[in-house]
Amino acid sequence: MPTQHLFAPKHLALAISLAMGGVALANAEQSTEAIEQPPSMETTEQPETNPKQQAMERLQGFLTDASTVPITFTTPETLFKGTDVNDLITLTDGASFTGRLDGGKGDNVLFLNAADGGTLNDTRNFNGLFVAQGNWTLSSKGDFHEGVLVNSGGALTNLGSIKGDVYVQNGGSFAGKGTLGNLEVGGLLTVNAALGAPRVKGNLHLAPGAELAYEVTPAGGQTIKVDGTAQLDGATLKVVAAGEYPQSSQYKIIEAREVKGEFGRIENDLAYMTATAQYNKKSVGLTYARNGEPIQNLATSENGGSLGESIIEPETPGSPAAPISTPTMQTPAPASRADAIPAASPAPASVATQAEDAISVESSTSNTIVTSQTSAVIPRSASGPTRPINAAVAALLTSDKTTAPIALDQLAAASNANLAKATLSSITPVSTSMLSAMRQLDNHSALTYGSRSSPRQAAGSEDSGRVWIQALGHGGKVDRDADGILQHATQGLVVGADWRLDEHWHVGLIGGKSQTKFDARQYDGDLDSWHFGAYAMRQDGPLSLRLGATYASHDGSSTRRVAFKGFSDRLKGNYDAHTQQAFAEAGFNLGRDNLTLEPFASLGYQRYQRDSYNEKGGDAALKVFGQTRDNFSSTFGLRLAQINTLDNGMYLTPRLSAGWKHTFGEVDSDTRQQLRKGGKRFEVTGAALDRNSLSVDAGLDLGLSAAHTLGVGLTGELGNDSRTYGVAGQWRMAF
Repeated sequence: MPTQHLFAPKHLALAISLAMGGVALANAEQSTEAIEQPPSMETTEQPETNPKQQAMERLQGFLTDASTVPITFTTPETLFKGTDVNDLITLTDGASFTGRLDGGKGDNVLFLNAADGGTLNDTRNFNGLFVAQGNWTLSSKGDFHEGVLVNSGGALTNLGSIKGDVYVQNGGSFAGKGTLGNLEVGGLLTVNAALGAPRVKGNLHLAPGAELAYEVTPAGGQTIKVDGTAQLDGATLKVVAAGEYPQSSQYKIIEAREVKGEFGRIENDLAYMTATAQYNKKSVGLTYARNGEPIQNLATSENGGSLGESIIEPETPGSPAAPISTPTMQTPAPASRADAIPAASPAPASVATQAEDAISVESSTSNTIVTSQTSAVIPRSASGPTRPINAAVAALLTSDKTTAPIALDQLAAASNANLAKATLSSITPVSTSMLSAMRQLDNHSALTYGSRSSPRQAAGSEDSGRVWIQALGHGGKVDRDADGILQHATQGLVVGADWRLDEHWHVGLIGGKSQTKFDARQYDGDLDSWHFGAYAMRQDGPLSLRLGATYASHDGSSTRRVAFKGFSDRLKGNYDAHTQQAFAEAGFNLGRDNLTLEPFASLGYQRYQRDSYNEKGGDAALKVFGQTRDNFSSTFGLRLAQINTLDNGMYLTPRLSAGWKHTFGEVDSDTRQQLRKGGKRFEVTGAALDRNSLSVDAGLDLGLSAAHTLGVGLTGELGNDSRTYGVAGQWRMAF
């Protein structure tokens, strides 16, 4: 329910007087009994008084009239009709109207004072409107014949019709396609495809501190139509771009009976486009064209710069500087529309405080700009119709200086350069499983060597064979500061069998299956792998020689998202890859009795080969060329193990090893790619293979019987640009 007489109208009269620029109102401080009858709203003011002052003096007279009834709403309402006398109706925080708000008889003013704003669908019988704060949308028709004031911190969107004039204070905001009388703007005027442009029946005045945020789209821009004079007193024109559109276009901003003055400056934060205003006697136009900024200059990473250099820009007729290419006609997919009006300031403590804030003469601009995108049609061009050959490139060329570096990095798809390293890391546990199996082989033939003895680390006899199963869990991340992190996680199962050939040799075979998940910024991938391998071990007293080789076939898929400035693509790729590993390790056991102390040295080889593939899903799709790389490595380390016999006859063997690995040859990870539309080959660089890294392996084996052994192990490898870790569980059975 409304609350009456919440504050005296004379106090509000003083506040509005201050807000409107200090119009004198001496009798506002007097008692209501001493106030003269307010002048008639139809009285003609003296010529030296401008329309704004005239409206405010009439409003002040209304507010200080003893018969004015203040009514305040603080809760949601559906319908309301005012009294038969003069009403001052105020909506504060929590108040809203879903139906008709009728001022009733007499002279009435609507005062909007809710920080959260709201919507007014149907207002009637109001002389004036004062928007103190909040973001409000007005859809009523033919109301407020005495005028509307939008205070600093207030925002009004007019989608209906206002019979009187609208004054937008410095710090206030106005938008909407509705009609109104005269429009005087000292704050922000927003024109875009979503809300349209105002239809001004009288004159338009953009004050020196005002800002016009004007949106351009593929279908053109909205035009402010003024029946009278459009006065531009050095206001700021802020160009807002939405969506894909040609490299050169013309737009009509204002159409009036007469245009006076010019914009003081044109703000254009776009990276590759320049906006220029064109002034005529009855209109103001805008030419929006590609500037000479090289695409790669906005890149903040090496890979983004490589992508920028590779882009072939379409030739614009009449522009000999443009690279030669054959443009094609396209219609981009529509994107979602986001509309916003600058948020209102926090609620002041009182109406008088709001008014004091409103008299500030400092200019105010808003960083919140309304943008939208519509389905593109062939728009007019300054030099003839043309379309960029690639919608992703078009969106890049019309992006701002903040978005352009992000767009370049997304289009470059640097994560592809890390696939080789991540894949090689994912198969490392397979060779580790082979080595683990060989180290746990029956060392019965080496139990004595001079005065030394080597522990028996697995169940079995001299003539025994074994089968073993090992479950793998492995993960890690590949890190390159400029292009983020690629994480990988592998799960798999390896099955092996080995048997003794003679007194010194064991041989074995393995097979396995694993699945790896890749995850990076804007990128997801899957890798299904099949593994096959063979190994052999020779034991001569304390000296051990371990040999192994594996082959893996990989079926990879990737999903990459490119999304910036209204452009969005979801790209998919499928590829085949193959890897090979081989190693030779020698170790010498210096331990005795139940203790193993084995320094070891190994030489390894890894090879990765991936076929070329094409992404599908949109204009940002890449052709990713094949890649082959191979490297040798050496590892030197020390291994410790101790067999402990339990009272129940079981064996418990803790073990630990550490090694220093050095990689030889070329360690950089480079991948060649190309935009499938309008691009040349370029190269992206991923995280380099670690030249040096530290590997650690810790585990615990439990011999349940002479035939069965369980084991668990933890592994880790730490390098400059990658960290990997893993856990493995193993079951072995001797026969």
